[in-house]
Amino acid sequence: MADSAVHHDEPRPRFPLWSFREDVYLETIDPPGETVVVHSRWEDTTLPRPRPAVLEAMRRMSLGPISLDNVIRDDTDRRQLARLLDRVPHLVVRSFGVDREQPLVSVVPLTPQARFRLPTGPLTEPVRLSRFALIRSDGNSFVVESPLSLHRVILHRPEAMAQLGPLMRPVDPARVAPATLVLIHHLMAAGMVVEAASSDAFRPAEFAEDSDPVLATWRPVDLMFHTRSTLGRHDHDFGATYPAGERGNVEPTVKPPLTRHPIRLARPKWDDLVADDTPLTVAIEASQSYRHYATEPVTVDQLGELLYRTARVRSLGRNANEPGGAPEEPAASDRPYLAGGESYELEVYLTVDRCAGLTRGVYHYDPLAHALEPIEVRSADVDELLGTARVAANLSTSPPSLLTITARFRRLSWKYDGLSYSLVLKNVGALTQTLTLVATAMGLGTCRLDSGDVETSPRVFGLDWRAESTVGEFVVGHPAHRPEEPVPGRRPVNDADWPARARTGLL
Repeated sequence: MADSAVHHDEPRPRFPLWSFREDVYLETIDPPGETVVVHSRWEDTTLPRPRPAVLEAMRRMSLGPISLDNVIRDDTDRRQLARLLDRVPHLVVRSFGVDREQPLVSVVPLTPQARFRLPTGPLTEPVRLSRFALIRSDGNSFVVESPLSLHRVILHRPEAMAQLGPLMRPVDPARVAPATLVLIHHLMAAGMVVEAASSDAFRPAEFAEDSDPVLATWRPVDLMFHTRSTLGRHDHDFGATYPAGERGNVEPTVKPPLTRHPIRLARPKWDDLVADDTPLTVAIEASQSYRHYATEPVTVDQLGELLYRTARVRSLGRNANEPGGAPEEPAASDRPYLAGGESYELEVYLTVDRCAGLTRGVYHYDPLAHALEPIEVRSADVDELLGTARVAANLSTSPPSLLTITARFRRLSWKYDGLSYSLVLKNVGALTQTLTLVATAMGLGTCRLDSGDVETSPRVFGLDWRAESTVGEFVVGHPAHRPEEPVPGRRPVNDADWPARARTGLL
């Protein structure tokens, strides 16, 4: 085993400690001592006939970090333990401590592919903490994680954090204290510390991760979000785990009414739509983002039709994918766009600058009553919302109307672990695509905003941004009829004339 206790050529702390992951437990199979089964979250591994001291060492490892020297004193036992642990390297936690009782630092494998190998020779180049390593507190210890690593490093005691300090910038490993060097070795084995590819007394140290063209465009938080909202590179709970409990306090299916006097919106007629609506192919080919809008206002009936066809509640009930639903799960709903889990956490707020039949101001869309609920705001707040959107979308004028999409996060996070926020973003994409196609079919112009203000909008709408916040924005209006400017250097392929043909007579 390349990283076992029997290899003495690797840097050894004074008190190396060994254990299994906390979710591992051992089971001996009759007849006693013949085999032992190592149960883990990933698989059950049957190991053959361990010697008594080896079995005792493994049993103690399943209870917490131990010094193997307290149990294993025979070279034959050491070799057998090494062979057995080589079968389950992804279940072994490597720690070291300042004494035999308390670990200072632990390196926990996160996936079946995780392998821990301490450096076997002296470090000759400067080292530093990887720029992708993220440090947080779990309320009891400091935790170091990286989207590039298949391990988690736990700093159990404050002095470990102090030893981490020098690694904020490149440091010569020959100049650090022995205790810090042990920490560096463990962090390197975990992928949290990187060694310079080259160094020069007259030039800054160069690290491969800084010049890697694949990593150059990733921000650490973005890459971490990607790896933690998908499977494969972590060991967190994931999926419909009900992290708040099945009786948790969750958001209602539809927000309670905000006013006793909503503005009822017109409802389009099915027969009229079936007879006169724009074909889907035309809507797809004609859709585009508009930066210029006519002074002609949209009408309240147009906005009502758009919202009815894209965001209304069509039915209420339990989740169709889970017959009966959990005992206390809130009712699901059905709406014109598809949403993960049928939770439909998205809300739509309307900020109006110019709309025939509707006063300039801010409104919340009630998808169950198909009505607008006026929100009392200052004129300056309306100006701020519209002005921010104008700059974000690079519009030539103020948006005629602005749809702000918010998410009531607990509608998803109550049920899902790990992927709840990624579902929010996917649902926003589904809603904005539906809005785009329907608006195009109606002869309206749209522009999706790819950034949102999570401070201004919740404040104006009277929301706690931690519970409900902006996740998307969408401009709707009549497009100004300006000739399209050709994109320099673009050559037509695959029926490039279809969009122009689709827009002819549509707008």
